Amino acid sequence: MYLESFRHLIEVEALKAQNQNELGLIAKENKRISDLERLRATKIQELETLEQNFGSLKLTEKQLEIETFNAKLKRMKSQMDLVTSQKEQQALEGQIALLEKELQVQEENYFLNLERSEEIEQEKEDHNQFIAGSLATINSIGSEVEITVKKHQERIHQNNLRIHSLFEQIDKSLAGIYQSIEKKFPPPLRAVAYLVDKKCSQCHMLQDSMLKLSLEEGRSIETCQTCGRLLIPETAKIY
Repeated sequence: MYLESFRHLIEVEALKAQNQNELGLIAKENKRISDLERLRATKIQELETLEQNFGSLKLTEKQLEIETFNAKLKRMKSQMDLVTSQKEQQALEGQIALLEKELQVQEENYFLNLERSEEIEQEKEDHNQFIAGSLATINSIGSEVEITVKKHQERIHQNNLRIHSLFEQIDKSLAGIYQSIEKKFPPPLRAVAYLVDKKCSQCHMLQDSMLKLSLEEGRSIETCQTCGRLLIPETAKIY
């Protein structure tokens, strides 16, 4: 009585499995774009950070400070010819020595920052090249992805039409039980199982031997006593 409906249900399950596969392929195609967009966004953010880091080096300000130190040092050295006592000379020499030491530190820091600025400029150039190149890539593969996704969506649409047609041919009571059980097993879980050697093919638990004969003959609708899946007899398989 139910064997033909079971056969339709087997095809429904196969079509739904195909739809899951198609959805996976769609997700994979979309991921080609989303991964690149996410990486591009990261590079843009990193570029902003590089800009901030470059600004924090304050090269122009440090260069002006060095020029100020040099001018001050030059003035002090010019005053050496004007001192009138050894004590004044020693004091001025001490000030000059301190200023020269501080100037040396300032110059060392400046050249370190200058070196870092060159590294940052290279990183900025690399990031700008990637950002521009990735946008071109997104634009070039966008249409390709769109076409591929539409093909997968069309296959899903055709499968759904076939599923709808099959449900119209399935016994109403069987269809109702299947749809109720299906809610408990969202994809990729399966709502049906085969009865193989008196065991559920999904949870592998032994079933009541009394239901085997009536189920295989298609005279009853049975569910697994353990996992609750709808049991399909192997006799309904289409080889």
